[in-house]
Amino acid sequence: QEDAPDRPVLASLHASKGLEWPNVWIVGCEDGVLPHMDAPIEEERRLFYVGMTRAMERLVISHQLSADAVQSRFLPEFQ
Repeated sequence: QEDAPDRPVLASLHASKGLEWPNVWIVGCEDGVLPHMDAPIEEERRLFYVGMTRAMERLVISHQLSADAVQSRFLPEFQ
């Protein structure tokens, strides 16, 4: 089955390498999630960059606003 151009695609950062979309949302940008607590930090930074560069027109990055969530340490690096 071919992807319809008006249908959302859910992909991991790993699976997005080499692909592009007009709009990209990266969710879960909290420390412990992105970067994942058990992954090498430089690999996670590279994957975050790969995800951001998949957006052709619009990139939306989100994180929790709850008191116990800490935004990803990567967000200030790429602002």
